[in-house]
Amino acid sequence: MIKKLSILLLIPICGLLCSTCSTTGNIVKPPDVKLKSVAFSSIDFTGLTLMNNVEVKNNIALDIPLPKIDWNLFISNNPFVNGTINSAGTLKSGGSTEVQFPVTLTYMDLLRAITSLNENNATYKIKMTAYIPVPGFGDLSWPLEHEGKLPILRFPNVSLASVPTVIFTYGSIPNIPTGGRIEFVLNVKNNCNVALKINDLSYSLKIGNTTLPKGGVVGSPSINAGATEKITIQLPLALGDITTIGVNVLKGNFKYSITGNYRFGIPEFPLLNEVGSSFTL
Repeated sequence: MIKKLSILLLIPICGLLCSTCSTTGNIVKPPDVKLKSVAFSSIDFTGLTLMNNVEVKNNIALDIPLPKIDWNLFISNNPFVNGTINSAGTLKSGGSTEVQFPVTLTYMDLLRAITSLNENNATYKIKMTAYIPVPGFGDLSWPLEHEGKLPILRFPNVSLASVPTVIFTYGSIPNIPTGGRIEFVLNVKNNCNVALKINDLSYSLKIGNTTLPKGGVVGSPSINAGATEKITIQLPLALGDITTIGVNVLKGNFKYSITGNYRFGIPEFPLLNEVGSSFTL
């Protein structure tokens, strides 16, 4: 009788131990924490914002607090700024969420802090450590890291590659022009460390005291970082324009001036609105 009783008592004890082992196994299984994305959420000629997105998945059988995240930002391998994100709330068992936080930089602060910063060495690296306290086990931590290129935006330079040249067209009467064009070439130099695209360029040419009709160029190839693109301008001339130019030339007044405006964008950063400026040559 005693032997039979012992066997009956052992069965529930073993069951309890197995249940405890199973539960403990679920508790110690750590959450998954990874750096889902780092991207520029806004950018302009004063500065930029880097948006960081940390993904957390709760694999354990208990609710857990959202992580505390310590972060450090390095510019060209130099420590620049750091901070701590203290997230409020909890994440239920089996749930997942994303913790986002922005880091905003101004070019003025960057150049003050790192005098050697230029388009060739402009890189960034953000290092993070995410902490989640699990009851009975202390703080679990996950090191996270991302690095990339820091865009340096500067307005392009517009200069004259060739002086305006008058090209006449002739009809049936020899040496009597019936029309023509003025042709000149502009150099557009990209001073950014990323490619840019001229979306619109308008110009006005004045010869002597005569301002010719305005013209424009819509669209251009992307100009690589640090590269110069030549844009050929052809301005049609009516017979009246030719007469006016001829009078100015006869008076020895072939002085010219070119004024214009341009607007451009950065294909790599579609969030950046078009920006523009003017030029005088």
